[in-house]
Amino acid sequence: MLKTVSSLKHSGKSIGFVPTLGALHDGHLSLIKKAKKENDIVVVSVFVNRLQFRKMAFLNYPRNLKGDAAIAKKAGADILFAPSEKQIYPNGFSAQVVLPNLFKALKSQKLSWHYKGVLIVVMKLFNIVNPTRAYFGLKDPHQFALIKKMVDDFNMQVKICGCPTVRGRDRLALSSRNALLSGQEKKAAKAIYRALVFAKTEMKKNGAKSATSALAGMKKMLKKEAPAVQLDYAEIADAKTLEPLWGKSKEALVFVAAFVGGKRLTDNIRLNLRQRRKQH
Repeated sequence: MLKTVSSLKHSGKSIGFVPTLGALHDGHLSLIKKAKKENDIVVVSVFVNRLQFRKMAFLNYPRNLKGDAAIAKKAGADILFAPSEKQIYPNGFSAQVVLPNLFKALKSQKLSWHYKGVLIVVMKLFNIVNPTRAYFGLKDPHQFALIKKMVDDFNMQVKICGCPTVRGRDRLALSSRNALLSGQEKKAAKAIYRALVFAKTEMKKNGAKSATSALAGMKKMLKKEAPAVQLDYAEIADAKTLEPLWGKSKEALVFVAAFVGGKRLTDNIRLNLRQRRKQH
């Protein structure tokens, strides 16, 4: 991979990079297609990163490298990079990262171990692939913000591109974990998006000051409509800084993490606050 990238860069080719955990779906395909439009060469990585999973979740994560390779190629990928765990984490590997301050105000900070694992592997992959641009879905806004901050802080020469969440016909955010849901669990999971839309509608009417009541209403709605959805946490924050909304926030992020049948799902929706201010 290092030799290939060096040769491509030497010949003046731009490289678009889509890092994945595998189990590719239409959400990944949208990232690959966008990367193909904006770069000469597209690299897709498949690596199930042990550092960002609990033990059982790591062992149960769906794996189908042959299928992923076919899907990536069909979407326009030029190179599939599937390193072994030993290549990424050789014996004696012990590097750590410290999360930036933007993470500390959130309830989701209890997942700091997960995001540390994400940043470690993303930094390693960036150093190996040396991409011009890297593409991430905005379904995990915390991950996107943390990666962007890491790149800015370390002056890494890669542009981070965020792409909208891709949804199925049932409006469920596409995720590799959806494959693990039963029919009944999928039906229950639909309530997550309905709750997000409820909060967004409330805030459209009353602005950022209604964030607290919108959050409470969203939680109440989930509890009433979908008792099978076990809420982990929900929060409304500034979409850029991940801090509580304040007077100059330009965009609000409404985020939910929940367990359905023991599978952890996340989803979010965004609201342009500037547009509302202009209307008033």
